[in-house]
Amino acid sequence: GETEKEYKTYKDNFLKKFELKQLPQFIILYIKRFTKNTFFVEKNPTIVNFPVKGIEFGDLLSEEDRAKHKEGTTYDLMANIVHDGSWEKGTYKVHVLHKASGQWYEMQDLHVDNILPQMITLTEAYIQIYERRSPEAEVKMETS
Repeated sequence: GETEKEYKTYKDNFLKKFELKQLPQFIILYIKRFTKNTFFVEKNPTIVNFPVKGIEFGDLLSEEDRAKHKEGTTYDLMANIVHDGSWEKGTYKVHVLHKASGQWYEMQDLHVDNILPQMITLTEAYIQIYERRSPEAEVKMETS
């Protein structure tokens, strides 16, 4: 779609417009967890709700561009990077989908455990990687 934002400067007001024309195979979302000012760094621990399957990014395209997008515009989460702890003593772990089995795994250093997809959405997500669902998978999901 089209996103417009008005910018005010000391001289003029002007309108800046951003428009997506095409969606990539992978979309990487970054959630800004850390802010730094002159005196200290803070971490925002807010839990962000997000879908694991079937997020529709086609809404970001114009109707005309969406019609041209034959590869599909539905995405599924394939990896979720999490930051646990404070900004100074935190750790990272990643949730990764094994596509062949549909099983999710949580990895931290050398430790690997199974995890339920419902648990992934309860974490302090930091970076998320979505993969475009193939049109064949779309048809398969609609018929099942």
